Amino acid sequence: MEAVFLLQVFLLGISNAFILGANSCKSPPVASGFRNERYNGLWYEVSKAQTAGGGFFEKDCVCTTIDVQPDPSSTSGDSKAINSCRKLAPSGDFMNATGSLTNEGPLGHWKEGFFPGAPKADYTIIYLTDNVAIEYDCSSFLGLITNYCIHILSRNPTLTPDEENAAIKYAESLGLNTQNLPYHKTLQSGCW
Repeated sequence: MEAVFLLQVFLLGISNAFILGANSCKSPPVASGFRNERYNGLWYEVSKAQTAGGGFFEKDCVCTTIDVQPDPSSTSGDSKAINSCRKLAPSGDFMNATGSLTNEGPLGHWKEGFFPGAPKADYTIIYLTDNVAIEYDCSSFLGLITNYCIHILSRNPTLTPDEENAAIKYAESLGLNTQNLPYHKTLQSGCW
């Protein structure tokens, strides 16, 4: 079953996210003053820009959250990223994909993996305050297929329009959205 899923993700990536090398993954700076303690915990996704392959899990998601939990046995910043949402509506089926954040270095930059043996994505926190975070993850296959996501996160289910626009403007200033994808607001109304 896992092999079928991985094959589907791979084929989706080829058919919908084929990008030549000029649009490969970027290496943005980690958020200034990043500390794991500030990023750990529950975040609500407010909006996102993502390729079809990058957003395979989230394509039908509303009420999306990420709960970052440190691995208590790790001394190197390893964590779990528990991605949860509801399918299509706040009353929809609960969906979850838990990723492992490993090999942190520098602080705020990990490798994210979902399945043993599957390629890992670069996972970077590019902006972080007490209430707002921007997470960029990206993976490239043979330098030909690049999938990425830019997630605008908040400690609350919503941000003010000014806060959200400022976060998007900052992410765009780093040149991460190489396909000029639109940002989509994540439905959080009626979820909580």
